Amino acid sequence: MRQAGYITFIALTLQNALAFLLAWACDREIKLKNFYRLIFFIPPVLSEVVVGLVWQWILDGHYGLLNSWLINLGFPQLVRNWLSDPATALNTIAIVHSWKGFGWGFLIFLAGLQIIPRELYEAARVDGANAWSCFKRVTVPLMIPVAVLVAILTILGSMQAFVLIIAMTDGGPAYHTQVPVLRILAAMRGSSRFGYACAQGISFGLILVVISFIQYRFSRRTRDIT
Repeated sequence: MRQAGYITFIALTLQNALAFLLAWACDREIKLKNFYRLIFFIPPVLSEVVVGLVWQWILDGHYGLLNSWLINLGFPQLVRNWLSDPATALNTIAIVHSWKGFGWGFLIFLAGLQIIPRELYEAARVDGANAWSCFKRVTVPLMIPVAVLVAILTILGSMQAFVLIIAMTDGGPAYHTQVPVLRILAAMRGSSRFGYACAQGISFGLILVVISFIQYRFSRRTRDIT
């Protein structure tokens, strides 16, 4: 659970912050914003196996592109075996997972921003509000339900992540990237303890239900306050 919790934490912070900032930028009047929307949504629709294998090749410690770029840029001291080193494997998985999944949050945040009536911003500006005040008093309160929805989907998706991890590390090195679903799968295919694996799966599912319920109650209370 520790590994899955860490990946989920990075997704809740880095991934969702990136998704919101990009959605906020594309909601403004900028050139080529439709092109950016398309580009930002490409990673989520790609196959997780393909993405995992491509990133495994990029991050390979012997012939990977990342290490080659670091050497060419004059930073040989930063060269690592990113997926085989216990010190970097989990962080690397978390970052790749966030890159792969930020597009879903981007779309949901963008949809939430677009349904905010523009009249509210115009009225706030008439009352003398600056850009920060509009963001704090108009955007944030109206985006709280959307942010909670994205957070719930992020937690459920990150806690259940395993295809990308199988493709990149298969839970290694030394179980440093083994998440609950991989542990359940190992109990089934490694020792044929199907009953034990089913018990783990049910317990894990109940944990996710409880987390979702707590977040839902928190969103209801926050919405009532705002």
